[in-house]
This record gives sequence, C-alpha cells and structure tokens, in this order.
Amino acid sequence: MRMGNLVVLIALLVSIISSGSVSAELRWQAGLKGGANWGKLKGDPVSLWLGGDDSQLAGTVGDFKLGFTGGAFLTVFFNDFIGIQGEAMYVQKGGEGMASGTIIFYPEYDNPRPGFFNGTVYANLDYVEFPVMAVFEFEATEGGKVRLRGMAGPTFAFNVHAQARLKGRAEVEMQDTNKRYYDVDESEDIGERVKSFEFGVIFGGAVYWDIGKVDLLIESRWERGLTSLDNTTLYRDIYTSNVSLMFGVSVPIGGER
Repeated sequence: MRMGNLVVLIALLVSIISSGSVSAELRWQAGLKGGANWGKLKGDPVSLWLGGDDSQLAGTVGDFKLGFTGGAFLTVFFNDFIGIQGEAMYVQKGGEGMASGTIIFYPEYDNPRPGFFNGTVYANLDYVEFPVMAVFEFEATEGGKVRLRGMAGPTFAFNVHAQARLKGRAEVEMQDTNKRYYDVDESEDIGERVKSFEFGVIFGGAVYWDIGKVDLLIESRWERGLTSLDNTTLYRDIYTSNVSLMFGVSVPIGGER
C-alpha cells in the first residue's frame, strides 16, 4: 500500500468512528513536548547538491544528525479509544556524511582556486510543521493510570532555515605551484535550493502516566518526507527521514482524561 493511500485510509477510519460517536462527550487535552531528533537525507547523492554549482563533491549525507524538536499539541477524543491530535512543532532536520572532491577555495591574499576537499558535509534544515494524526489509546494498567497511544497521519512542513556546512581539509595548488593545506569549516545558505514546503507522514507511539492534575509522557516517532527537497533545475529526488524521542506534559481540558 502506498503512503498516500494509507493516509487516506486513516482519515476515513477516524471519520467513520467519530461520526458514530457524536452523541458522546468529547474529551480534550493539551500539552507541550520536546526532545531530540535524529535526521538524515535519503535519495539521490546529495553532496553535490549541498556543495553548490562550483563544487564536484562525491558522497552522501545519509548519516543521522542530532537536532532539537519540540512544540505544542491539542488532542480531542471521540470515545475512550479514538481521537485526533493536531500539533505545531519546530523540527531540526538534515543529515551528515563523508564527502570528497573539488571545491572552490578562497585563500587569503590570493585569487579563488580549486582545491581538493576531504571531510564531512552537513545539511542543517529547520522546519515549522503541523502534523494532524489519528490517535489510538489503550489502558495499560487497571484504572488507566498508565495509557499507551499509537498515532499516524500526515504532516505539513515549512522550511525556515537551510544551511550547508563543510568541515575538513583542503589541498590547494597555489600560484607558485606549491601545494598548501587548509582547515575548512565553512557554511553557506542554501535556501534557494530547498523547497519551502514539504509533505510527509508520521508513525509513532507514546506512554502517558497520570500523576494527578497532569500526565507525563514519553513519545517516539518516525517521520518520512514524501516530497523532494530539491528546488533546482536538476530535479533530484532527495527526502528527509527522522526519528524523534520526546518528553512532555499533558493537561486535560475540563478535568476529564
């Protein structure tokens, strides 16, 4: 089953179940959560894309890069088991990996020259995104003090920061034919090469602990972009992939969980 069909199926399931529960009183919850996000990029080799038009880098950015994720959420339950959760999140995506090849180097007091780079390339991509997910909740202990949740649904992400970073060593041939070696740690804005909008899908699970007036939660999720990031004329297929671990608190609205 394709991802798009799965998202439609989840939406239809929630619609059918909720329509049969309109007579039941809705339960609302709101909360905050935050934690770590491990992101990488998948698809066509992306080192050339990150290096720009003046570089000829070979490699991938398929290793996980650690970033932050966090935000707020609002959940409405139609019955004891089924609900919908909307979120507003800030997510630091991207990736890193080893790369080598030719880049244009700018030695001090000299003209720009090609140099052979060997090191690490980083993609730093920050998004504000809005997931809308179906939520399935089950009691893990008698009385519901511990509850388990599963969630799945689409997410709508908007890029707010895009940067490429090269860190390593460069071998540059100077005018006097001597080779010199330089430490490289340079960053470049790549916002024009990254599409402003990304559509993706999220699958996750969480544990909620009732400690009185609030719930504590721990959540893990996997997110995959379904639209390519590449905004150049080369039309490369480059996608984000992320794994997150978050901690947070949830408060019932109206006093009922």
